Amino acid sequence: MRIGLRLPLILGLPLWSLLGATHHDQVNLGLQHQVIDNFGASDCWTIQKIGAWPEAQKEQLAKLLFSTKDGIGLSCWRFNVGAGPDATIVDPWRTAETFEVSEGKYDWTRQAGQQWFLEAAKRNGVPQLLAFANSPPARMTRNGLTHTTKGDGSTNLKPGYDAQFARYLADILEYFRSVKHIPFQFVSPVNEPSWEWDKPDQEGNRYSNADIRAVLVAVDAALRARQLDTQIIAPESASIQALSKPVSGLSRAYNAAFGNYLDYLLGDPTLSNILRKRVAFHAYLSDRLNAELVQNRQVAKSAFLKYPGASLWQSEYCILTGSDGKGGGGRDLSMKTALDVARVIHYDLTLLDVSAWQWWLALSRWDYKDGLVYTDYEKPGDKASVIPSKLLWTFGNFSRFVRPGMRRVELAGEGHDKSGLLGSAWIDERNGAVVLVYINEGSLAEDIEVTFSGSVNPLALPMTGMVPFVTSDRPGDDLKEYAFTPLDASGNLAYSIPARSVVTLVARRSQKPPAKH
Repeated sequence: MRIGLRLPLILGLPLWSLLGATHHDQVNLGLQHQVIDNFGASDCWTIQKIGAWPEAQKEQLAKLLFSTKDGIGLSCWRFNVGAGPDATIVDPWRTAETFEVSEGKYDWTRQAGQQWFLEAAKRNGVPQLLAFANSPPARMTRNGLTHTTKGDGSTNLKPGYDAQFARYLADILEYFRSVKHIPFQFVSPVNEPSWEWDKPDQEGNRYSNADIRAVLVAVDAALRARQLDTQIIAPESASIQALSKPVSGLSRAYNAAFGNYLDYLLGDPTLSNILRKRVAFHAYLSDRLNAELVQNRQVAKSAFLKYPGASLWQSEYCILTGSDGKGGGGRDLSMKTALDVARVIHYDLTLLDVSAWQWWLALSRWDYKDGLVYTDYEKPGDKASVIPSKLLWTFGNFSRFVRPGMRRVELAGEGHDKSGLLGSAWIDERNGAVVLVYINEGSLAEDIEVTFSGSVNPLALPMTGMVPFVTSDRPGDDLKEYAFTPLDASGNLAYSIPARSVVTLVARRSQKPPAKH
């Protein structure tokens, strides 16, 4: 998106808002950007603990996450392939079962809670599934643990075990495809490879760039040998910065290259082909409003543009620092966190042109800003509580309506500001659907007037109006559908974006106004 006129802040509000001006936005349906692969979230750790919940509560959570009618309609579900219980990890909620019993032997009854939700995702029509590993199983690691020992090699994977690790992942993928009839479209064998992972607080494994290459080549060979069409996602970089810069501390410590992943992965024809020119990163530690949010994405975009035809995924995020730098501590169900995250999503989509955006924990039990849904359940006998957050619904303003295969198109406007109004536009070329997503960070409503031009599909423009879906502080505004808003005689849309809200406006060809609310 092109940012229009920048106006100063007065009393914490953009001058544009204080002037009460209407934002005149132009949507050019013919000026195209990236195609969306998915919006997703992970089952990591918490989902394994709720397998014993009553069916009603599990179904309630599944509906919130997967339903395109009553929930947020996730289009990708990330399934954690556990590395096996590790007694040295302090919190038992941060270590997971592994299917492997011994080399080449498996117990498929394990990870029962996660399997229930995997099947629920399939049952609810989630189109894409991704299997990811935080660590190889303990028998494959140097220290016999599922987290690392500082100084003990550039990776915890035992030397020469790349093929065994690859076979382990391929065995799991083949079982789910052939026996459970649940194909995984993606597999991610490496996760945040440039962290040390030497603390006993969760599963994790570092990998130098050479270690990543060995694993990717081995996994690719294993998938080809089984004729599995699962695509490989990597490296799930721990930060945006490491996409274009070396991680010097680890590189010195282990005398091996870490980081600079765009050049390392996309600049190598073998690895670029294995990854289908797709690189995944995590948006952690890059969300402070006045220091990082825009600048870091501009730097990464400049490096990314060297590789035409490549795509980027933002594959994991929760709040670690936050827009004000105060950190992620403290569960927050309000619009404060929801709006902060919506802004990160917006800039990843519009500045970095990411093709996928995936949240960290679908369900959290912690007092932290890391969940879409929360629970106070800790052990059998506790109430199976399901506590939605406003973040769940603002994420749904994207995930339910910006579906796989849709393309971002140009939205240019005046008075847009990271502390005020932001907007993006999307088109489904198959059926002519047009979707606008607006974020209003301010405490006043913002009036917009949108004109539409250009088209690659003649179905896109003959529309009579748009239906708003609103998430805000107002009671009941949890992705709430409001009355159909007709276009004016000139084909323009006039609408008022409520204060502190995220609004998705949806139009389809021959849209008929729904009944009045």
